[in-house]
Amino acid sequence: MIKYCFTTYYARSATFALVVAGIFLTPAGTEAASSDWVETDGGRIRISALPPSEDGSIQAVLDVELLPGWKTYWRDPGEAGVPPSFRVERSDNIASAEIHFPPPERIRDDYSVWAGYNYPVVFPITLQQATPGKSSVLEADVFLGICKSICIPFQTSFSLEIDPDKPANSFEKRLVKKAYRSLPEEPGNGFEIVESRVNDDGGTLVLSVATPQENDVGELFVTGPQGWRFDTPKLAGRKNNVATYHVSASGISETDTLSGKTVRIVVKAAGRSMETELDLP
Repeated sequence: MIKYCFTTYYARSATFALVVAGIFLTPAGTEAASSDWVETDGGRIRISALPPSEDGSIQAVLDVELLPGWKTYWRDPGEAGVPPSFRVERSDNIASAEIHFPPPERIRDDYSVWAGYNYPVVFPITLQQATPGKSSVLEADVFLGICKSICIPFQTSFSLEIDPDKPANSFEKRLVKKAYRSLPEEPGNGFEIVESRVNDDGGTLVLSVATPQENDVGELFVTGPQGWRFDTPKLAGRKNNVATYHVSASGISETDTLSGKTVRIVVKAAGRSMETELDLP
């Protein structure tokens, strides 16, 4: 289990404040389509956003610039860690926000095996305006873990005006578009789940995956219902371009079962990634 460092950190700029059990920072705001950077041990983060579309949807990103040797978590880390949190309840004319995740790496450290990123990562975020076409003020509360030999719980807030009459600059456009292109593709064309079932024990998922190349079995990441945690998938066999995995769930009661549940699968293979949701039989 990863041990968190509850040490007092000293402020390095006017936006920093001393706390214990993590770093809590004052809001960073700007009139532009990108916030100021907020720094912490191991890296810095900011938010960028494009102007709203006609239907009120806004493409934005959480830009996490990690220093060499530092890491952060995926949507479902697995054995240890907490996923990034992005909350917008205090915003003006922002009805909802959905954070998306590029395909992760499987990271092994001295404490556990978990899913995350050991390089700078940009998380796409889809915002929806309550009233399309009007200005919005994004008040975002962000929490994530940034890890080296220990993990530092990092929390900060951003305030960003998103004005339909103020276009983003070319750098912001490239940043956001590149982040969305980094997301896994839809299943299909020989890159898909071809069979799924639940073993008789109710807690083991069997997945057969068609991958783009016969000699690449791929790598799986599984997310389940709230409270479910999945162990590292184990390769059970391969035939032609189809690899079969067993994925065991833990942290559930003896009477519970995966049958009837919905899981989300990410597969990495042949330099590509695919994501899909499955309603298990």
